[in-house]
Amino acid sequence: MDDKAPPDNTVVPLHGPIETIRREVDGIDTTLLSLIAERLQLADKLAAAKAPQAGLPIRPGREVALLRRLVASAPAPLERELIVEIWRALIGASLRRQRVIDVAVGGNPKDFKLFDHARRHFGARARIDFAGEMPVDALRRAADNPQSWVAVTPWPAAPNVGAWWPALTESRYNKLHLIAALPVLREGEEGPRAAVFAASAPEEAGDDVTLLIAFDPHHRIQRALNDQGLTGKEVARAEPRVLVRVEGFLGVDDPRASAMTRSGLDSVRVLGSYARI
Repeated sequence: MDDKAPPDNTVVPLHGPIETIRREVDGIDTTLLSLIAERLQLADKLAAAKAPQAGLPIRPGREVALLRRLVASAPAPLERELIVEIWRALIGASLRRQRVIDVAVGGNPKDFKLFDHARRHFGARARIDFAGEMPVDALRRAADNPQSWVAVTPWPAAPNVGAWWPALTESRYNKLHLIAALPVLREGEEGPRAAVFAASAPEEAGDDVTLLIAFDPHHRIQRALNDQGLTGKEVARAEPRVLVRVEGFLGVDDPRASAMTRSGLDSVRVLGSYARI
């Protein structure tokens, strides 16, 4: 009988409970890979079945509805943060197979959270480019390339970023709409930290919030909201412009917005809507 110890490069098989669990994990990983591949194949079929479209393939309302359903039905011990992280990556991968979406980030280059929000929302392979130190630099990139670029900016009227949002009244940005607030997952009572603007129509998801911008030299915004039966409030002002948060979904052509001019406002524009989880 040879009692010599095996060479250092010899693998000694283990058959304890730890190795059994590891083999089960390996099996689940293999199954997950197959399921993810199957999901992407179905996404390809869905894209092929759709009528050809010139715009971005982003469906913000459907994305939020999907994440809400998954978070609500997830069994323990799944954390909602993990669910959102995984499925945002899957959504980004599916979108990328339909069209490459480039992401322009505008803002303080030292604001690493801004870039992190963009990466987490659009996926690990998203092409993210620093457009400039001003949020309007990102808006300009998206406005000039509406078929392939989106803009990620600091949240309008957020503290310490300057009042850049009045630029949204310029005609060159009329085709850009607010379609998402980041992070999508609420963190307590904290408000959004970043905004996504794109040449894509906002979608209703339920529990939506709409942002309006208008010229309000006589401070009649609250009266205008009341006259249209809307619940909202002024969130920022740069005379004579006012930025307004409205509870609920308003489409970009909602007649209630244009009717607010009868209450003394001018150039009322629906910037877009967003929903969070």
